[in-house]
Amino acid sequence: MTLAFTRHPDAKRYELRPRGAAPVHVRRGAPEGRPLPERCKPRFTLAADPAGASPLAVVVRQDGGRLAVLTPDHEHLAELRLPPRKKRWRPAYEIHLPDGTALHGREGTVPSLLLCLVLLPFVLLYLVALTLSDSPGDTPTAPLRTAWKRPGEFFGRTALTESARGRFRVHGDRLDHRVAYAQAVAKYWER
Repeated sequence: MTLAFTRHPDAKRYELRPRGAAPVHVRRGAPEGRPLPERCKPRFTLAADPAGASPLAVVVRQDGGRLAVLTPDHEHLAELRLPPRKKRWRPAYEIHLPDGTALHGREGTVPSLLLCLVLLPFVLLYLVALTLSDSPGDTPTAPLRTAWKRPGEFFGRTALTESARGRFRVHGDRLDHRVAYAQAVAKYWER
């Protein structure tokens, strides 16, 4: 079964909305009254309710700057490795599962890069029109997709994909949904 969800950052709250299910609420820090393992700094909690009383997973920063996804009982679900902040061209995101499986995701799959090249002349015309008009324009970004898959499988099956519009899909049972939620938030969360 495929799980599809979108991110909804708001000024007051941040949540993930899976299709056909209740939203997952993202809260800064760890749940109150629940101690964390040693040398772990809390980053954010994924919870089923806005108050954070029923956490699904806790994401903590461990030694070395890596993010660990833990269950509320501190069982290790995955390790997330984010690219350096200054990495501009095709940043690489990694998910390391406890069974030793590593999923690598790079922004800009081949189809999305080709689409970007086809749309580039139209984007340039749009930017020229914005320059000549007095309309404010936000920072334009390329419409790129990100796909997390096992290394060496160029056209292999993906475990997690993010569309250019910000919709995430977890394909089948290749990845725990809590790890997918944590990766979706960690990719855009303030570091």
